[in-house]
Amino acid sequence: MSIDLVGYIHVRLREEIDRCGLSLAAASRAAGESSPQRLKEVVSGRQKCPADLVAKLAVIGVDAQYVLVGERAQIAKPPLAPDEEMLLEAYRAMDVAGRKRTLAGLISG
Repeated sequence: MSIDLVGYIHVRLREEIDRCGLSLAAASRAAGESSPQRLKEVVSGRQKCPADLVAKLAVIGVDAQYVLVGERAQIAKPPLAPDEEMLLEAYRAMDVAGRKRTLAGLISG
């Protein structure tokens, strides 16, 4: 693991907390911390980021993979039901005008 990857964990953690719309105090509470001080020390870069803290914050929506390695986690989507696949195939088979009419009909009502 490169030093750059590790060196920016605290920056990515702060980005993720912000993306989740939480203050440091709220994120600390949600992670079960008794005080926001540890999290403040971590996001400022004064303390190394402990794995247990990242794991606790993942429960509230922090992308732990992004925090640790700088790449967003790929969220697996459930497979389409057979009727959904049929609709998608029919939509893809339409010409541009047909797609526009279909979308207009969905929007209008």
